[in-house]
Amino acid sequence: MNKLGVDSVLMFMNGNATKLAALDTETRDYFLKLPGYDTLRLVLSKRAILVEGPSDELIVQKAFHRRHGKLPIEAGVDVISVSSLAFKRFLEIADILKIKVDVVTDNDGDVKRLQKKYADYLKHEHIAIQYDTDENARTLEPQILKANGRGVLNDILGTTYATDEDLLKFMQNNKTEVALRLFETDTEWNVPEYISRAVA
Repeated sequence: MNKLGVDSVLMFMNGNATKLAALDTETRDYFLKLPGYDTLRLVLSKRAILVEGPSDELIVQKAFHRRHGKLPIEAGVDVISVSSLAFKRFLEIADILKIKVDVVTDNDGDVKRLQKKYADYLKHEHIAIQYDTDENARTLEPQILKANGRGVLNDILGTTYATDEDLLKFMQNNKTEVALRLFETDTEWNVPEYISRAVA
């Protein structure tokens, strides 16, 4: 689909035909060069959650399972890991096709910049940008530490760090491993609020 051009796609949904011809040229060219099936996954999904990477994907999968008792894919929800720079490209497609999408993103220490970046999508009924406003917790790992505390995380991760700074350094240097342990554990831990909103 990418190679043929997403602007050539004709979708039939609920008795209506929709084309992606409204995509701007830059977005069309972006998808022409994109490998894999993420575009098709979005187009065919009833609902999608876009995340920034594998760590975020594991945490969202676990949060969804804890909320609904099943993995997202079992509920018809596709969790798609894309570069944060590409979120708006995918949102252009979601907007045209009216696909329900949540974006789970870091605030990177600058909430105003984030709000400006997604200003066109902040009031859409079917698109939600989920982030935390605490600029001291810029990314996923400090968000998880803030929500759970050092004791809980030391227990789950099998570590004995005496300071938050040392634990956070470990988490940031081992992002996917930490997320996998949180995904696999039976120990209760708190999901950051912005992720809870995305899996509701």
